[in-house]
Amino acid sequence: MENTLDIDKLPSPKGVPVLGNLPEFNAENKHQVLEAWAKEVGNVYKISLMGKKFIVSADPDLNQEILKRRPDAFRRFGKIDEIMSEMGILGVFNAEGEQWKIHRKLTSEALNLKNVQGFFPTLQRVTHRLHDRWLKLAEQNDTIDVQKEMVRYTVDITTDIAFGYDINTLQKEKDVIQDQMEKVFPMINERITAPIPLWRYFKSKKDKAFDQAIESIVKLVHEFIAEARERLKDNADLQANPTNFLEALLVEQSSSGLLSDKEIFGNVFTILLAGEDTTSNSISWTLFYLLQHPEVFQKVREEAGRVCGDKLCPSSNEELAAMRYTEAVAMEAMRLKPVTPNLYMEALKDVTVNGLFIKKGMTVMMQNKVAQTDDAHFTNADQFIPERWIPKACPMHDKHSPQIMRAFGAGPRFCPGRNLAVHEMKMALAMICKNFELTLQVKPEEVIESFAFTMFPKNLKVKLSLR
Repeated sequence: MENTLDIDKLPSPKGVPVLGNLPEFNAENKHQVLEAWAKEVGNVYKISLMGKKFIVSADPDLNQEILKRRPDAFRRFGKIDEIMSEMGILGVFNAEGEQWKIHRKLTSEALNLKNVQGFFPTLQRVTHRLHDRWLKLAEQNDTIDVQKEMVRYTVDITTDIAFGYDINTLQKEKDVIQDQMEKVFPMINERITAPIPLWRYFKSKKDKAFDQAIESIVKLVHEFIAEARERLKDNADLQANPTNFLEALLVEQSSSGLLSDKEIFGNVFTILLAGEDTTSNSISWTLFYLLQHPEVFQKVREEAGRVCGDKLCPSSNEELAAMRYTEAVAMEAMRLKPVTPNLYMEALKDVTVNGLFIKKGMTVMMQNKVAQTDDAHFTNADQFIPERWIPKACPMHDKHSPQIMRAFGAGPRFCPGRNLAVHEMKMALAMICKNFELTLQVKPEEVIESFAFTMFPKNLKVKLSLR
């Protein structure tokens, strides 16, 4: 293995006896700790957590190659599946091998572009509700927490698309699903990164609340499954043209027998997790940048005016597709503030990747933001310039490497929900910029990156007013 590096030859940030790098790693925002270490010791390094060694990579070429070698050479960090399986979740996110291939085929078909375009009436209806809600808040001159508002928006869309349930949190108080889901993400993150699974021996107050939340969600989803089965029974038209993700899975189960009830639950739950959190956070970060760049805000408003006329928001898939500058704005925000800054991969066998020998069972903590904000890959990489995503619109930008973006993963397990997420982002941004004035109520530096399985803006407070 001449000219091949192994973990022992990699640099490492300073640690302490016995604990190694654990004290710093235990910080609330682990992604920022790992990013800071990359700047300190280099893009590929090792850390030790109580004697257990990990590789950390902010090298986009190495990371891309690892992702390409899934699912044969690498899998998602085993502890993620362990924790999610413990919760009773078995879906496309945590499935591996042949089992994953079955789940992937079904979810990809359910979320392909044609089907996502068919979801447009749901997007339009929920976006109108968001407008009506914000209209009342603007008339009251209220200050809002943008991230919490965007969670309402995306959870309404996701629950309708996932299993045809109109949760409607935008027009009423919290639904039980939203209330319980808010308890899930922080605890999943906490358990995945915990060095010792204390909850298996002693249940804290948070653990008990988490278990109750999971139990409540499981009960509700199984009720939705029973209702969907009843709708499909003896309904040939619905069986041929299912109206939501759950119905599509049940039709497939009936025809092929490939999915168990547990797997159907797991995939619906996965769609809820992925659809609610990542998209709401991405819209929120985009608004964070728009509020600091009024000239960009105005361009989105003008585009929405040209495309939508006197309507509140895009009224067709064709109008939504025409919002090209708005999509560039969203892409630029996702480049600067990736809501999934970490991807943890575990080697399934001894493998050499780009000259680095990775032993079976070794975990690679891949960092996305470092490369995405590096001048080696993007000209003026620390600046918010949406034009870089529009061909010929920004000729002074000689460096533009969109292939290193990891907003939706990469390789065979590229996120099947990308089309839906981008549609939601463009719909919300067009409506908001066209109809409202927003004023940031805190200093930009007071908006904090907070990580709880995904990364969201904490303290993004905005005052609403009418145009």
